[in-house]
Amino acid sequence: MNNNRVLLGMSGGIDSSVAAMLLKEQGFDVMGVTLRLWSMADGLHSISEPAYLTEARYLAAKIGIPHQVVDVRPDFYEKVITYFKEEYLRGKTPNPCAKCNVVLKWEVLNREAIKNRCTYIATGHYVNKWESNQRVYITRGVDTDKEQSFFLWGLTHGILKKAMFPLGQMTKQKVRNIAVDRGFKVLDDKKESAGVCFIPDGNYHSLLIGLMQKEGLKPQKGWFVDSNGDFIGYHKGFPFYTVGQRRGLGLSPTEPWYVTKIDALQNQIVLGKQADLFQKQMVVENYHLLYPDDFEQEVITRIRYRKQSAPSRVTILDEKNLLVEFNQPEWSIAPGQTAAFYSGDKLLGGGYIKR
Repeated sequence: MNNNRVLLGMSGGIDSSVAAMLLKEQGFDVMGVTLRLWSMADGLHSISEPAYLTEARYLAAKIGIPHQVVDVRPDFYEKVITYFKEEYLRGKTPNPCAKCNVVLKWEVLNREAIKNRCTYIATGHYVNKWESNQRVYITRGVDTDKEQSFFLWGLTHGILKKAMFPLGQMTKQKVRNIAVDRGFKVLDDKKESAGVCFIPDGNYHSLLIGLMQKEGLKPQKGWFVDSNGDFIGYHKGFPFYTVGQRRGLGLSPTEPWYVTKIDALQNQIVLGKQADLFQKQMVVENYHLLYPDDFEQEVITRIRYRKQSAPSRVTILDEKNLLVEFNQPEWSIAPGQTAAFYSGDKLLGGGYIKR
């Protein structure tokens, strides 16, 4: 195996493209790989090529590295889209980006790296890697607004040993400057993608309705109730709401209502005041701890990508569940979302919020 060979996940955007430039300049033998993921616009069997594949292929050629496309649409649909739908139908709020990294994206990159005899796997994530006593950890990137360790808590030791993150010590502005300096102003001008990759227009309601219709299901109206179970009004279907939501309820109260609980079995949504959304503890299921014997009970728990990093105490209940007790009540903890655990900047693991 060529010890200098790197497989780079390329999206067609500025981050992975600059990562390719930097790795090549450092003397690595770089190979770009772009995963063709299912999207509303693309479907499972479309022959025409979506724009991001064309852009990734063009950029790889301009940078001067080989490139290939791996079509993982069936696996993506089964492991990520189905999860997305089923979580909403359980009254939860899924995090498809974290799920994809855990169950699909990095496994495919690792498989392709082995197939193509690549020693390393690189991405354009804004994170760093730290090694100590034969153990490898992800640590936060220096750009506090862009750093993405929150999504990578499910990576295993084996994959982390191979991982490279060329942008971890850079800010987004530095990356933009590099692209322009090397003649890739088109990347700096390109609008940065936001939201979920498989919902181009950001309308998850339309996707959810379409997925339900495939199974002969349709949203059912139900009741908004208060904490005592008293009727407040009608909702248009519980999968279209999330804990903490205030806008779009279709109500005109004298004080704003917030979604505090979703009861899928009863097709009811419990509403309350903002203060009702503060909770002192939560249960996290299907967790992954990178090194269980090194896991500290007193940790920082993040339940949002860019905010809500809170001191907490974690107790392992069993092989599937953790109890997280916050030092201070935290606001709007949504079942189905993910939680990530840190010691300082070091990522220790994470899991899915159960309740």
